[in-house]
Amino acid sequence: MKGKITLAILEKIGETVAESALLFEAILSAGYGASMGKIEYEASKLRSKRVKERGTRLDETRQWQRYYNIISSLKRDGLLSQEADGRFRLTLLGRKKLVLLKKRRAVGLPQITYPKQQSKNVIIVVFDVPERERVKRNWLRAALKNLGLKMVQQSVWLGKTKIPREFIDHIHDLRLTKCVEIFEVGKTGTLAQLTQ
Repeated sequence: MKGKITLAILEKIGETVAESALLFEAILSAGYGASMGKIEYEASKLRSKRVKERGTRLDETRQWQRYYNIISSLKRDGLLSQEADGRFRLTLLGRKKLVLLKKRRAVGLPQITYPKQQSKNVIIVVFDVPERERVKRNWLRAALKNLGLKMVQQSVWLGKTKIPREFIDHIHDLRLTKCVEIFEVGKTGTLAQLTQ
């Protein structure tokens, strides 16, 4: 209990000191003979400036923390080591990973522009692409949108568009065939009609 009271008192005194300093700075900024309104305006500007600076410092702190987390993760995974002088060096495993990632980037993703042809039947595309393949999943969504299909849910799309062979080939090349199902519905109806 005693610690909470001490904390509250110290916080309040700190706020009072900070507010007094801010008021003093506002009086100096407003100039001699300034009205109370001018002083309050200057104080408001100073408060806004301090809040913005505090936010900038917080953003910088977060960015540095993110950097340290990434470095720590790379060291923990054995991809990076640190020399005695503080410099970082790729390990053998790190060099292998770098080569692999460069190969993946060089392959790239296919273009998403396909010829559009209307279909009499409804096409339903359902997919479940794992999170580790999110780049491919985003490509798939963009390609389906480009084909003119509409999203029903994140991974369910439908429309009256013929699926081009080139699109199927790209799905195969990206090794997504086990993740994607394409249905063509020839006869549509409602649930009420099916139950009769």
